[in-house]
Amino acid sequence: MVFILTEAAKTEIQNRLELSDSAKFIRLQMRKSCFMKVKLTLEGAVEGNDSEIVLDNLHFIIDKGECHYFRDKKLDFIPDRTGFKEFEII
Repeated sequence: MVFILTEAAKTEIQNRLELSDSAKFIRLQMRKSCFMKVKLTLEGAVEGNDSEIVLDNLHFIIDKGECHYFRDKKLDFIPDRTGFKEFEII
């Protein structure tokens, strides 16, 4: 299972990782209330039901039950006009 990471998403993720002292992993979760929007959190460890994907030296973790949402898709970062930073899987 591999997805493509846009430059905008890669830059935003790297910026967030630089601000974190302990996080090494980037958890991706689909937002249940908004199709194709992704919740991104930084975490220090992998959990038992996670798959780890390494792209561009970034360590992503995705719950195995959600991996199919990301297969052959593109992860993009699109800041919206209301101040919320959105990640989207397209």
